[in-house]
Amino acid sequence: MHGSVPFTILKICYFPLWLWVYSRLLNAKSLPPLIPAVHSFSPSTNDNDFHLASRFRIVVDASQASARSENDTTLIPPTLRGFGETFLSDLQELFDSNVNIEEIDLPPNFVPENGDIILTLLPSSIAQTYTLAKGTPTVEGYEMVVTSSSVKISGSGPKGAFWATRTLLQGLILANKTFPSGTIKDQPDWSTRGFMLDVGRKFYPIEYLTEMCAYASFFKTSEFHVHLSDNISPNGDFNAYARFRLRSEFEGLTPHENETYSQEEFETFQQSCALRGVTVYHSLQMARQVIPELEAPGHALVINQWKPELALSTDITLLNLSYPDTLPTIKTIWEEFLPWMHTKQVSIGADEYDMNLADNYNEYVDTMDALIGQAGKTIRIWGTNEPSNKTSVNKNVIIQHWEFFEDDPFQLIQQGYRVINRAGPILRCSMKRVSGMVRMQIQVEFGIPPSSTEATWNDNGPTASTPLEAFYAIKRGLPITVSAGWQAGSSSRPNHLTEEQYNLGFPILQAFIPGQNLDRRVPSKTPLIVSYDFSNPGQTKNVILDKSGNGYDGRVVQQGIIETSLTSKGLNYTVLLQLQILPSLVQEGNILTGPDDTFGIIQNGEGDLTFAFNSTNITYPFPNYTLQLGESNAQSNSTNEGIAYEIILMGTEEGTSAYINGEFVGSFVVSIPASFSPVHMSFVAPLQSVRYDIPNDGLRVEKFMVWDGIQDISMIAGFNLD
Repeated sequence: MHGSVPFTILKICYFPLWLWVYSRLLNAKSLPPLIPAVHSFSPSTNDNDFHLASRFRIVVDASQASARSENDTTLIPPTLRGFGETFLSDLQELFDSNVNIEEIDLPPNFVPENGDIILTLLPSSIAQTYTLAKGTPTVEGYEMVVTSSSVKISGSGPKGAFWATRTLLQGLILANKTFPSGTIKDQPDWSTRGFMLDVGRKFYPIEYLTEMCAYASFFKTSEFHVHLSDNISPNGDFNAYARFRLRSEFEGLTPHENETYSQEEFETFQQSCALRGVTVYHSLQMARQVIPELEAPGHALVINQWKPELALSTDITLLNLSYPDTLPTIKTIWEEFLPWMHTKQVSIGADEYDMNLADNYNEYVDTMDALIGQAGKTIRIWGTNEPSNKTSVNKNVIIQHWEFFEDDPFQLIQQGYRVINRAGPILRCSMKRVSGMVRMQIQVEFGIPPSSTEATWNDNGPTASTPLEAFYAIKRGLPITVSAGWQAGSSSRPNHLTEEQYNLGFPILQAFIPGQNLDRRVPSKTPLIVSYDFSNPGQTKNVILDKSGNGYDGRVVQQGIIETSLTSKGLNYTVLLQLQILPSLVQEGNILTGPDDTFGIIQNGEGDLTFAFNSTNITYPFPNYTLQLGESNAQSNSTNEGIAYEIILMGTEEGTSAYINGEFVGSFVVSIPASFSPVHMSFVAPLQSVRYDIPNDGLRVEKFMVWDGIQDISMIAGFNLD
């Protein structure tokens, strides 16, 4: 997993925040801009602020260490000690502190040591007073008492204690390892606060999903809905892209094994999310169908590719619910995978069914409800317009509202259904769906409806975006959505996150979220991150020196290839490569390799530059320029050793552009069906290894440099670059 940036690297970011904090401290103690805001804070009038010591301990109440939140949404609730271990790891990562964890009995007269952070649970009678907005007690509440010498966290459940550690970490980050003394009492107004990712139509490595959990958890997200099976619009092609992501024992269901999750991988992923307070929900979209007149695809193609006899004769993407073997087949699949799913609720999809078959639809949902109910789980379905005068789905089925033309959420509530809001377009986006847009950044206004979850779809299939582009699409909107669920802002609970607080706190907090590095940040003393001069390396036998001053020396792992201590550089970046190419010998292959993607040359008669993804082998050739490998041209410097090229890549969230020999030659793009023109692709820079001079390869890298930020091309371009 990509680690986050150490706390000391970005201290320069704090100056604007200090102005904000200081202006308020002139009058009274106040909290820094936490996300979400807490329900109440009573500042201490006679005590100094808490300052994180260089050496301290986490004290877990021994009598509560093994306690779990049994009425939590997950079937694998961590213990208080387990949450404490996660907190310990985060403190070590963020602050490089000398910290350990101890279980200690806490008698009434317990005197903490200086710097102690104590984790315990509230007495049951008091824990019951921490309630959701509807008055139901919640295990997610907590009290945090901060003094100059210690912090005592008391949760209404272990998860509540963990959310308190998020509050504490945020405050320590924003206020330079200090936290104002006083008492916080806090709990969510709504239990459903989350997001959904469509992994059925685009594969995301399990490590990426784990990092997404860590990111979301920092803002007190309660659920991550993973959409595990789906297909793109086939347009009559029975072999169109359709995937089932859980690795199955059924022969033929998951032939693309490299794009599936094993049971062990999925187990580890769910456990990791649970230890950060996030419940993983699942959907196997095996009976989702569409209203024919909408001219949209169905979503059961992956099942029909496996068993064609289950398809309706009129549409290859639709399951025929009247066929005798359809329900037994779906039941068999659920019976195999239900034991993988450690949650009390699962989603079966089941929206947009043919309105003329409403009774068949209702019967199917109720049948699945009964089957999954036998395993002790409740089902969710997407809201759908299925009119029937005779039947309706059971009232214990949870409806996920997503469009008003499909259901009326208020009417559903009046009828006795539980409803989760995923109303578009505010809370729903499809990657690259809008013509000409590089990405779909959810623009969420403050005051959005609570009990909400964001949904990110991949209707345009696996080539339309990179995995990290899904993160770019939700990273700013998700904390706002979650905050709306944590703080509904009712008259009895007036505190809420303001736009001023969010805009001030979010950029700093995002840079320090532990357990992930989805921005792929790289610590650097200056904008120049790494610099290798292979023509004059100043090397020992097995080392290529990094001349940036950061010490990222390259280690020769085989002749002509080095490995660095880096992985990927996220946006924004500038990469410079100076190459010599011998046309008669040059071989296709990677020049730069990283865990996310690679950059290199492919042979298409001539040589083309390309990015590619390791997890799926999807390649993106550069569309507007072909290296002239056959003969020299006016734009290249010809030498006796070959043709000289200087390639400069610039990556932002708006796309990845290239300059060759000082001239702008365009951007990496991809064509998708929903766009009237190609859309841009944002690639991170692969830094893990460099192929610089393999014997008889015909390609030699002379210089390789990487900067943080977009550099002035006139300042860095040139063949005599030092």
